Amino acid sequence: MEDNIKDLSRPQMYLFGCSLKADKKEHKVELDDDEAEHQLSLKAVCLGAEAEDKFHTVEMEGLTYSGKTTKITLAVLKPSVLPSLSLGGFEVTPPVSFRLQSGGGPVYISGQHFVSVKESDDEDEEEEEEENNTSPVKRPSSMTHAKVPQVISHLKPLSTPEKKKSADKRNGSPDKKAGTSGKPQTQTPLKVKDKSAAGPSGKSPSTPNLSEVKSKLSSAAKEGKPLPKTEQKFENYARSSFKISDKQVIKDLWNFLQTLKK
Repeated sequence: MEDNIKDLSRPQMYLFGCSLKADKKEHKVELDDDEAEHQLSLKAVCLGAEAEDKFHTVEMEGLTYSGKTTKITLAVLKPSVLPSLSLGGFEVTPPVSFRLQSGGGPVYISGQHFVSVKESDDEDEEEEEEENNTSPVKRPSSMTHAKVPQVISHLKPLSTPEKKKSADKRNGSPDKKAGTSGKPQTQTPLKVKDKSAAGPSGKSPSTPNLSEVKSKLSSAAKEGKPLPKTEQKFENYARSSFKISDKQVIKDLWNFLQTLKK
């Protein structure tokens, strides 16, 4: 049973491949899956046997770290010079598009498609509760409530009961004195500072400027750039692009994005 649970927690690997030809020069990878995270690992790009001896330029379009759309040249192939090219596991996160800018093809792109199941919100809340409920260091009760040994006075000659009572009234009973002096001293528990939210230098990370984020979203919407279509994808997009982890802030930004689409 434990082995099955471990297997489900690991990313699942599938084959990926597409072809670009004269009649189909573009291939888009768009996945509407809110319950899993997808990753492409490109291994190789090569020409088909029937490709003409011309330069074939393959272009790729995707998102940058700041969330902007960019285009790069993935490979330039020619049957007589370079018929194939190893990409060595070039990783990219969908959505992404492949285009044949020059040449008639066919051009084949192959790789691997990794799918990992996201953790549920209940599991995230349990982890946060475990981190926040770190109890302070407590001393054992045997140490805090240690008994103070009573000091036994030297033996005195026997006295009559009347003299003993009068001596007790003047000096107080030795048991009461020993009891008052032997009260256990309570010790306050040591406070442990939680440094889990601090950065490498011990300082908490600075919150992002929401006005700049909204400005970037507005400019992206005006330019017609692809933006996440679902709230879950937008949450992942906000965390990776703008380093925002506050769910309330992400929800406000999502509502702001919806107003831009109207």
